[in-house]
Amino acid sequence: MCGLLAGPALLLASEAQANPFELCQPSGIGDDITLPGDASLQAATTRAENILQVGLGDLTAGDRALLELDELEGMGSAPDPQVMAAYCSAAGEAMRLAREGNADRARGFLVSALAWAEQAARPQLQAEIAYRLALVSATLPVRPNARSARQVRSPAAVAFEAPQVSDITTPGDGSACSDLLRTDLSGQSNWAVASHALQCSLDSAPVLEDPTPVVRSYLQMARLNLAEAGDRPATRAALRELAVEAAMDGLPQAARIADDEMRFELLSRLAEAALDGGASDSPALLSSLAALRAEAGNDAGKRAKSLALDARALLAVGDNAGAAGLLRQAIYYETQAGQPLRMADWYLLLAEAEPDQRETHVMQAYSWLETVRPLLPRYDAITQESNFQLRMQPVFTAAVDVQLSQAGDGAGDASVLLAQQIVESFRQAEIQSAFGADCVPPREPVSLADLQEGEILLYPILLDDRVEILYAAKRAGEDTQYRRFTSREGADRARIEQLVSDATFDLAYGFGESWQDQMAELYQVLIAPIEPMLEEDSSLIIIPDGVLRRLPFAALRDADGVLLIEKASVSVSPSLAYTQPGNRERARPSVVAASLSRAVDLPRGSFSALAGTREEGEMAAGLGDPEHLVGQHLNNFRAADLRNALRTSPVDILHLATHASFNGRSDRAFIVADGEAILLSELRELLGANYARGELISLIVLSACETALGDDQASMGLAGSAVQAGAESAVASLWEVDDAGTLELMRNFYRLYASGQGKAEAMRNAQLALINGSEEFADPRVWAAFTLLGAWR
Repeated sequence: MCGLLAGPALLLASEAQANPFELCQPSGIGDDITLPGDASLQAATTRAENILQVGLGDLTAGDRALLELDELEGMGSAPDPQVMAAYCSAAGEAMRLAREGNADRARGFLVSALAWAEQAARPQLQAEIAYRLALVSATLPVRPNARSARQVRSPAAVAFEAPQVSDITTPGDGSACSDLLRTDLSGQSNWAVASHALQCSLDSAPVLEDPTPVVRSYLQMARLNLAEAGDRPATRAALRELAVEAAMDGLPQAARIADDEMRFELLSRLAEAALDGGASDSPALLSSLAALRAEAGNDAGKRAKSLALDARALLAVGDNAGAAGLLRQAIYYETQAGQPLRMADWYLLLAEAEPDQRETHVMQAYSWLETVRPLLPRYDAITQESNFQLRMQPVFTAAVDVQLSQAGDGAGDASVLLAQQIVESFRQAEIQSAFGADCVPPREPVSLADLQEGEILLYPILLDDRVEILYAAKRAGEDTQYRRFTSREGADRARIEQLVSDATFDLAYGFGESWQDQMAELYQVLIAPIEPMLEEDSSLIIIPDGVLRRLPFAALRDADGVLLIEKASVSVSPSLAYTQPGNRERARPSVVAASLSRAVDLPRGSFSALAGTREEGEMAAGLGDPEHLVGQHLNNFRAADLRNALRTSPVDILHLATHASFNGRSDRAFIVADGEAILLSELRELLGANYARGELISLIVLSACETALGDDQASMGLAGSAVQAGAESAVASLWEVDDAGTLELMRNFYRLYASGQGKAEAMRNAQLALINGSEEFADPRVWAAFTLLGAWR
């Protein structure tokens, strides 16, 4: 579903007498709130929970549940703790799932629910609330999402530090639930809060007759630690050990589940998590695998899964031949299943068992994935992880790896061309998984024939053991073909992830110069291979992979300290299918600037007043000269103002000087207006007038903090969404931006763009003006945050 579910009750919730925003604050219920009756609270909770049972299978469920929770009546006296715990638990889960929701507020509601459950002494309810708290904590944005001048390191910056494998250290009675209620969670990493919440759930659950909630928490803890291990090289081994420990603790509990289907599913998922973490031949694991064999019966899908797990155990102890035999059986049974959704997984395992036939098996996995991809739900029904990350990404990565492993460096190499096509398909699948295939249909992709002389396409690809660079350059007298370059020894995914994490953290929050060495090393891996092609008027178009989406490419520096932006203009793109080169042949651009200077309190969060946005809006509307407005400036704008302005006449540039948030999930990114939030899905509709005229808006400038960042599923965060929503290009920031520096950069950019320079060229020259100007703005912390996405001309 692409459109926005109407939610007037949610948007006006803060004005009502009694609603989740008034009743479920961690600080407690205010003295001036009129309490509804317990019967009304219970009825609203029941209606909401009935809706929430579908989980992420229906992305409108959270919004509809919040509307039900807002329907309260009657008057009560002292609230019943059990009733309040259940009500606030439903509110937190609804807020977590809702497109109109906010992850941070959902966590606040659930902390309130946990406190009520502790007061009511209801361990079963406490276990469920803590589990929900873990789910929302694992998906919180990792940085603050409001625009502000960067003065000091914000508390949320702690989330970027590698987690220590230890509990939250706080005064208390030692119980996980008590510590959660007595700890300032804003200063803890997402992993730490989610881990502690799961431990709280486990501490509360042993008294339950049905072990399913316990098993679910163990599985979630195992998956949480495995996911964190993938992102944190420094603590990877310890996190995998924790994952194995959680999975092994859950196995005997899973064997007690009465429901046959649920028992098999959770047993198999725990065994899979244990094997993912490195377990192989422990008696408990082997016993569970035997139980799965017995329970599979004649069910083809279950038999395939059981055989594949047995094969993984053999692989772990080096019995490749035995594993290959079992995997061939698993593949046979998977073909007999109603929907062979795991076929690609079994072929990947067979490639591991038979390395001499790896290419054949991996490409069969890729072929199967392309067949079943439309059938895969966006989220796993049990762990609620992205199925793109679970089921698709490993196959795409392996397919690219095998093609490039046998490729040469020459132009026109068939394996290089196929690898590029797979990478492009990979990028499109990731975007469509994050936003919904119907919401972001690809456009006509850029082809090599579209390139002009001096333009270079660059695909950096991060693999486990190396970095591959695919590139194509338009150069006089040469055929324009994709070529490849393999990174030097020692440069692999883990090393690049560490370098990017350290460099961007220092640039965004630090005051030292450690970023220089890190950016120099990244330059050698990513740019040095194509450095001989760079000329003064070169333009780099980069399709970044994974963590590279957080990298300010303009600030990369060579061994002599020369910045990349001093050598070429730079733009990035989520994929070529969502990018057009753009057109420099244009009349003077028309512009609508919308700014917000007031403080705004919304269900999605509280946003502070902004000091420099009005001046910035006037500057944008004057294309660099605020004294001579050539466009419209909407100060303290609302959605209706924006709609009217875009409907009146064709608009080339939309400048948004306001707060923006990715809000923990791709489908609910928004910008803040005066008293309301505007989702990207709504922005797509607001741009409908330009669509009707057959025109894409040329440029959206999102002049707000961290608008180019997103969650792990997102292609390019909020700015990528803006490009996909109907703009040729977007300009956005990678970290908290300084008002004065932003104003100066934008002044230069608009002046140059209005004079006829291309977008990437104008951004480059605007950044160079700051580098070569006053010392105040020369620091990359000021200018490097801004990046151009999409069309570069």
